[in-house]
Amino acid sequence: MIRELNSEELFIIEDLAKIIWPVSFKEMISKEQIDYMLNWMYNPKKLKENHANGHHYLLYTEGDEALGFISYEIKAHKSTVRIHKLYVHYACQKKGIGKILLEHVKKIGLTEKMTHIDLFVNRNNPAVGFYKLKGFYIDQEIDLDIGKGYFMNDYLMKLKI
Repeated sequence: MIRELNSEELFIIEDLAKIIWPVSFKEMISKEQIDYMLNWMYNPKKLKENHANGHHYLLYTEGDEALGFISYEIKAHKSTVRIHKLYVHYACQKKGIGKILLEHVKKIGLTEKMTHIDLFVNRNNPAVGFYKLKGFYIDQEIDLDIGKGYFMNDYLMKLKI
């Protein structure tokens, strides 16, 4: 089941990210950078601020168990849906949950009459292959200084919808 979270439920996203990130990113970035980024992007204040500024958080559950999430924002001036976060619990990857979440947001984009979906993904992330299989293409490489000497070395990937 997919449901949208309200601002008082965003702790679920924080808790799930703290489970997923250390395992999913351990081969891509250092533990110190993982800790820094979790604190930077997933602290309650930041999540609520993003939510208030138009980020939607969708949670995928089976029974009472939270298995994945996606956050997106409608950027009407660019006719684009920006996916900010798409993560599936490492024990449940390759079971179609990411695809289900992505398709859900794609339908929202079509309903909102958007023409593209875009997202940033670490250049060494195996998810690059997932996104390519779903029709995304690499638009550009981005090296974003996020402070404390850390960088996000990402691809900006796009999908025409």
